[in-house]
Amino acid sequence: YESFHNGITTLEDLQKLEQQLRDSIIGQDKAIETLIKNIKLNAAGLAQHCALMFVGPTGVGKSELAKILGETYSGNFFKVNCAEYSGGHEYAKLIGSPPGYVGHSEKSLLGEKAEKSNKWVFLFDEIEKAHEKFFDFLLSLLDDGTCTDNMGRTLDFTNSIFIFTSNAGVSSIKGDSKLGFGDTIETYEGNKDKVKSAIKTQFAPEFMNRIDSFVYFNSLTPKDCIKIAKLSLQDLPIKRYKALLTYIVENGYSKEY
Repeated sequence: YESFHNGITTLEDLQKLEQQLRDSIIGQDKAIETLIKNIKLNAAGLAQHCALMFVGPTGVGKSELAKILGETYSGNFFKVNCAEYSGGHEYAKLIGSPPGYVGHSEKSLLGEKAEKSNKWVFLFDEIEKAHEKFFDFLLSLLDDGTCTDNMGRTLDFTNSIFIFTSNAGVSSIKGDSKLGFGDTIETYEGNKDKVKSAIKTQFAPEFMNRIDSFVYFNSLTPKDCIKIAKLSLQDLPIKRYKALLTYIVENGYSKEY
């Protein structure tokens, strides 16, 4: 993956990246296609950074896709668990404590990242759990790819990808007969307007205006889970017999999870 870390400059680089993502993430070809389209804009110089909202049920690969993208795209990946930022003051963990507070002189989390590179993949997991003050901080970061830390320094992330995962809006189509567990790729796409409408009621317009694309994830089918089981077992010293894969899926597959 080292060739990507210095920047995606050719169509061949993009094709290799897309293939690696498809090989690693099962059942989410539409999501990967949307992701690659946004990376193309970045690689072409038409956008300095991009902000994406990954939307879909739990356990379908949203966080995993962001992680693998970070490892392959730039080699720099940082996950922010937004449940840890539910308090109004906790966003200071990222940019450092304000003057007069303990730890003011210490380097912030984002300060350390900015010193290393301005090309990161940031994953803000379960963004709906963050405090509203955390969203205020994000507005500046998403506006031009920079933010100011507690020491007044400008932190540059202009070539970074910001990914937000959310289950918001999924409940609005729960129980919909269209969302079966057969071929769900097109049927879930057919409900994306309903999902997006539900999301807009949960997040402020100024935050939503800074999201470049919504990336919709589908429910996984048992066939998808067989492929996932094969991937999970490939590094173990055991033979992947069909009976073993069938047993794993029959006992491990859950429509809800």
